[in-house]
Amino acid sequence: MNRGFMALIAVVLLATSTLAFSLATMSAAASYSDVAYRRELRIQAQLNAQACLDSVSLMAAKDYFLNGPVHLFAFGCNAVVTNDFNGNVSIEVRTTLGGVGAEEIESIKI
Repeated sequence: MNRGFMALIAVVLLATSTLAFSLATMSAAASYSDVAYRRELRIQAQLNAQACLDSVSLMAAKDYFLNGPVHLFAFGCNAVVTNDFNGNVSIEVRTTLGGVGAEEIESIKI
């Protein structure tokens, strides 16, 4: 009877330790996956901000009266154009992608 109890305890301890190891491994894998995913989102958000800044700069060069907020949904960005109508244009771009944001600021002379 004593040997059966010891065998049962050994099996339960083995199963518990295997479960704990599996949970720790899965937690580490999920954490690594989240870090990699967030890094990709930061890269894509920065690229979207740069593309949005380039597009708004082109819009400002073509439209002398462009002033105020501009929304480009293709890049998921909001831009604020400040035009003094003397050829000086300041553009602030903010983009958010999956909770990760990026910002670009540029001043151009037209």
